[in-house]
Amino acid sequence: MAERTRIVDPAAVEERVPAHLSAQRWVGAPADVRRVNEALGTDAMHINAVYLEAGVRSRPHTHSFDQILFYTSGTGVIAVDGGEDRRVETGDFVLLPAGVPHMHGATEDGPACHISLMRDVDMDFDCPIPDSWTRWRT
Repeated sequence: MAERTRIVDPAAVEERVPAHLSAQRWVGAPADVRRVNEALGTDAMHINAVYLEAGVRSRPHTHSFDQILFYTSGTGVIAVDGGEDRRVETGDFVLLPAGVPHMHGATEDGPACHISLMRDVDMDFDCPIPDSWTRWRT
């Protein structure tokens, strides 16, 4: 069992979401999404370290499974189901419920990083979104 043990620094992970996909999923600039679970050699859980420039956020989307975010640095922002932006501080955990349109990212204050944890990754960017969010669609 010990031979499977691995320690990975997320900043050193080479496995990344391709830049062209990242550019389609984020507003402001592409995020640097590093696939930590692949570097660890497991698909038991999908773990991404997401590095964001100031003001960058995901486009509205849903997942079939709950998503948990852990903000490791900077100040984040989340919005759920057409609601207003909510500030997320370093060290905070966020639960984004399955099937609910949401966005997440960094505030304008500076860059941020969050760890995304999900059972499986299936992002739907064509989900119905509230009228108040149409500016974030494209």
